[in-house]
Amino acid sequence: MKSSHSNACEISRLDTLRKFRVLDTKDEQGLSDIVTLAASICGTPMCVISLMDDRRQWFKTRVGLQIQETPREHAFCAHAILQDDIMIVTDARRDVRFADSPLVTGEMSVRFYAGVPLTTAEGHKIGTLCVMDSVPRELNDFQLNGLRTLANNVTRQIELKYVISEMNVKTKYLEESNFQLSVLNQELLASEEEIRSNLEHIRMLQDHLEIRERQYRELVEEAPDLIYELEASGNFAFANPVMERVSGYSKEELQQMKYWELVHLSHQQSVINFYKTQRKNLQSSSYNQFLMVTKSGEEKWIGQSVRMLFDEHGHVYKVSVIARDITELKHIDIKRAESERRFRLLAGNAPVGIFQTDAAGLCTYVNKRWCEIGGISESEARGEGWMKVIHPEDRHKVLAEWADALAGARNFVTEFRVINPTTGVRWVNSEGIQMLDEHGSLQGYIGTTRDITELKEVHNKLREREELYRLLSSNSKDLITLYLIDETATRTYISPSVKEILGYTPEEMIGHSPYDNIHPDDEAYVKEVMQSVVFSGKSAMVEYRATRKDGSYVWLESNAHPFFNGKGDMIGFQTSARDISKRKEFEASLQIAKEKAEEATKAKSLFLSMMSHEIRTPMNAIIGLTNLLLQNAPREDQQERLDLLKFSGQNLLIIINDILDFSKIEAGKIVLESINFNLRDMLSDTWQMLEMRAQEKQIGLRFNYDVSLPEFVKGDTVRLSQIVTNLLGNAIKFTEKGYVEFSVSKVGEEQGRVKMRFQIKDTGIGIAPDKLKTIFEQFSQADNDITRRFGGTGLGLNITKGLLALMNSKIELESEPGKGSTFSFELLFEEGENTVAAENATDTKQLLPDKQVKVLLVEDNKINQLVASNFLQQWGAQVEIANDGLEALEMIRSKSYNLIFMDLQMPGMDGYEASDKIRSMEEVYFRDIPIIALTASAMNGMRDKVVEMGMNDFISKPFNPDELRAKLIKYTTAKTEKV
Repeated sequence: MKSSHSNACEISRLDTLRKFRVLDTKDEQGLSDIVTLAASICGTPMCVISLMDDRRQWFKTRVGLQIQETPREHAFCAHAILQDDIMIVTDARRDVRFADSPLVTGEMSVRFYAGVPLTTAEGHKIGTLCVMDSVPRELNDFQLNGLRTLANNVTRQIELKYVISEMNVKTKYLEESNFQLSVLNQELLASEEEIRSNLEHIRMLQDHLEIRERQYRELVEEAPDLIYELEASGNFAFANPVMERVSGYSKEELQQMKYWELVHLSHQQSVINFYKTQRKNLQSSSYNQFLMVTKSGEEKWIGQSVRMLFDEHGHVYKVSVIARDITELKHIDIKRAESERRFRLLAGNAPVGIFQTDAAGLCTYVNKRWCEIGGISESEARGEGWMKVIHPEDRHKVLAEWADALAGARNFVTEFRVINPTTGVRWVNSEGIQMLDEHGSLQGYIGTTRDITELKEVHNKLREREELYRLLSSNSKDLITLYLIDETATRTYISPSVKEILGYTPEEMIGHSPYDNIHPDDEAYVKEVMQSVVFSGKSAMVEYRATRKDGSYVWLESNAHPFFNGKGDMIGFQTSARDISKRKEFEASLQIAKEKAEEATKAKSLFLSMMSHEIRTPMNAIIGLTNLLLQNAPREDQQERLDLLKFSGQNLLIIINDILDFSKIEAGKIVLESINFNLRDMLSDTWQMLEMRAQEKQIGLRFNYDVSLPEFVKGDTVRLSQIVTNLLGNAIKFTEKGYVEFSVSKVGEEQGRVKMRFQIKDTGIGIAPDKLKTIFEQFSQADNDITRRFGGTGLGLNITKGLLALMNSKIELESEPGKGSTFSFELLFEEGENTVAAENATDTKQLLPDKQVKVLLVEDNKINQLVASNFLQQWGAQVEIANDGLEALEMIRSKSYNLIFMDLQMPGMDGYEASDKIRSMEEVYFRDIPIIALTASAMNGMRDKVVEMGMNDFISKPFNPDELRAKLIKYTTAKTEKV
């Protein structure tokens, strides 16, 4: 190592050093404490106070070193004293000044050095306060400022000791002068001239002493540190202005206090014990920190160097203290410790591996997750230990990249494999970010390591899938195409199948817009669909005609799917198209067939409507006349025959209704209602209606109803009644003895609705096992004999099955021949409300109002006129008859009628047109008079059409007398009440 250059001031510097008389002196506790504190603040194992003479550096006090001195030519401090501020050597092995120094290459192996010159008040640098380490490192701002502060403290202690020593010398000189003065006084008589001379000399000595005392006082009072003295009792004997300012107490107040009164209560005992130990061990110097409480109650941290003066008996007679307010440093240290604790806590629990290195790339820290990924402990990973987890095949690459990053002082990013003893080979991604100081010098790296094994596997699978996709695309019969999101949707890829479908090669199509090959009539529609894909980012399907190379057209069905980049932005879309020309031809033929089928269905519907009307019209006469005859007290033999006639007519009507319902279900024309109704009342009415039939056969008809069911539900009461009536009617019809049991129970709840089970059990003839499935087919019964014995169309169960299917249910059957059958089904009902107002309830036994009711009966059939008129007149109504719609319009102009019963199908003007014309008349009477439709048609949509044409209600023919009477009372009562 080259020796440092001496300058012209070297002689003056050496004189100053020798003047302080500190070379080759004993260790001092105050300086030892400073060295210990400096090493602790900087986190280094070595710290010394080095004094530099002309041939050597001598260590006044030291920590971490065994030697007392070194040659000057080997000393770092020889260079440090040439600096005005801290000299820092980050890595001595890389510094040409020290690379060959024995301090670096020898046993001490110094790699890091930081030294602050000890500069006297006169500007001479007598040595350094320096810290050293065997590894390269850097100091932060807190550590640098702390080192400067402690170096200033060392210099002041040396100077203060010199001043005190000089004062002692002067004091001794003054004592000797006083002695000489007494001698001179005794010799005063001998020579007045000599006395005068001696007095002058004494005056000079006194002046010199006063100057020295003033210099010492100024040094103490102007010092930046707290300086005070304590008596053996602990009272303050002296305090400089800084002590007054920091403590808040004046000198006079301090002199009345004991030292302990300034110490925070929580620190008092520890401070007392510290100085008791110092006194017990006769230790002259020490350093301690404590928390001071100022006069204002403020808490301040004080670091003090204490010198105890002992007499010949070992008793303390004075304590001299030099202290400093270190509150800011303490707070910085606390914040640094808290920050470091938080970092350790966050890093230790982070879900990714975290590592830290020094400037040389050696690992200084890894967290728990890093250890889990690598499968080694933190201690094993330190230094170069982390390298052993790298997979042998990746080690050379990783270390080369790491070396390049260190050499270029750049960030480090790479992926490699590690071998974990527990989990085996894992892929990781490692990123290291530079840590720079305020000068831009590299301090080390901090980074993360993530286990990306699963991500690698996903990427590999994606790559395999992409290769497979390419293979499928190349060999697919479908036309697969990729497009850009630009103005013309430029084609970037098209599968080879384009040759077969459109006659072009892929090269002829790539780079062009798809709209170049679309039929002009389809282009606008396709653009609209494709734009919806672009704007919404969702898939879409479109059918269009594309132009082949030979000019012909082919129908394509294309599915468009958008695809996105890693940021979620759509960057294009992909289509998969197939030739559907043959399907289109088939669809066209199907459309023609569909139109023909619809025409046939309309014809069948019209036929059924006409047949319904034609059959129901005479049925109305038959049943109506039968009801009239039964009301006229027939003879017993006539009663029996009339009952048979009524029964036959009703059975015929049931057959007609079954045929119509079957037709509606087959055509999908039945629409279920959802209205509020009383479930128990409806089922009870059905049960009571059929009870007489059961009694006639002398069999029991039981009804079991679960009381936990809601009273009102929402549903189609007509169709539910039809299902129950069909099943109960069948059970009664096929049971010769025993009973029929009807049960309704609650089986649970689903999605806020009540689930009910309906069960009809009988002890009838039963059904053979091979007929259980066919029994529900149209026009089917268990065997031919049943039709002869019991009658029926064989449509009842088929209609029931169809209605339950509309209600999202199915019918279940258990049966054994000769022992009976059990039909059951389950339905979901929403709980309903009682919306039937009491005033709207119609009592069929209620009488007409006292006021005469006049009814206009519009009917073209003479028998129907006779039947309806007889019933109406029996109930007290006055009836006038119009034979068609035109005649009704003339009669209604008299405005003398309370109600109109309007037949719908009449020659000339039918009931629809007549009602419409009545409602269009100007006066309120014509808009308000109730019109009840009489119709022999039971086709779907009848109710809606009747309301649309302005009628209030309708009655199906053949009508039930009770229903006819109820309508009469309902509408005439309401009308008369308004009047």
